[in-house]
Amino acid sequence: MTDSRRPGGTLRRLWHRAPVLTLVAGGALVLALVFALRLFMAISHWNAAPTDPHLAGWMTPRFVAHSWDVPREVILDSLALAPDGPGRRITLEELAQARSTPLPRLLDQLQAAIDAHRAGLAP
Repeated sequence: MTDSRRPGGTLRRLWHRAPVLTLVAGGALVLALVFALRLFMAISHWNAAPTDPHLAGWMTPRFVAHSWDVPREVILDSLALAPDGPGRRITLEELAQARSTPLPRLLDQLQAAIDAHRAGLAP
């Protein structure tokens, strides 16, 4: 049996002729496989329907507007905040505490405003 017909014979011959080039080619093959896997994973997620995260107390009004793809004014109007007011970095939980409002009520109010906007009932 010749060297090229044995399992791994070609690879062994390449390794003896040019070990550095064989390592570079193997590394390039591994990188190509990694990027092909990442591309496959990205393509599989492209068609997935976007989902809104659940409203939580740690979120800021700006984060909610960005995550739910709702104009900032809808969120600010719902929370009765001024555009340049404290709504920029205050969390929903801190806002509820400052207003002595239960957090679930504030979250429900905010969700209702988002739903109304998406249904075309709000500006």
